[in-house]
Amino acid sequence: MSPSPPATTLTVSTVAAAVGGVGHHLLKVEGYSRLKRTHGETGSCLESGEFTAGGHAWRVLCYLNGESEENAGFVSLYLKRAGGATGVVHAEIEFELVRHHGAAAATHGKYGRAVPFDADCKEWGYPKFIAAKKLERSILRDDCFAVRCTVTVVEERAAVEEDVTEEDVERVELVCLCKDDSCGFKHERPAQTLREKIALICRFICGDASS
Repeated sequence: MSPSPPATTLTVSTVAAAVGGVGHHLLKVEGYSRLKRTHGETGSCLESGEFTAGGHAWRVLCYLNGESEENAGFVSLYLKRAGGATGVVHAEIEFELVRHHGAAAATHGKYGRAVPFDADCKEWGYPKFIAAKKLERSILRDDCFAVRCTVTVVEERAAVEEDVTEEDVERVELVCLCKDDSCGFKHERPAQTLREKIALICRFICGDASS
């Protein structure tokens, strides 16, 4: 009596990017002219208070004359991970100038892909967010401006699916679902039910026990 063929199983896992949390922070810069006299040197920054987004602590850094010499003449905006936390956090960052009351809606903003914040990258942003002259000419009002920062924390989540679909079976090339008689892939006519399809997989891998 021939031994029974070993059981064959197919399981499917899905890894997906999920939003772990979204936070908004408004940085208001008041008294721009005075602040530019005290923080007008390249590399000198204004730092926001600490805020939470997606369960993590952050700060916004604003350089009125660029964070480096090559960015002088521009306002640089960065998001910094705060609180001395460790580990990697992926976050999407959006900075947008906020309109003043009664003014037209602000159109200047920048949005980027998810960035890994870790020990080697604690801050990330836009070194040339907007030219200082453009800010002063068209955005500044009553010697003030404001920037909204939106932080979206992105997490990877993996889950084993309870049901295996016909498409999953075909993807791993255990059974071909095509209806082309000239197909060179070894297969029989597709079963009508998933149970019948798994039976075909077993016969394909282990051979027909009755032969």
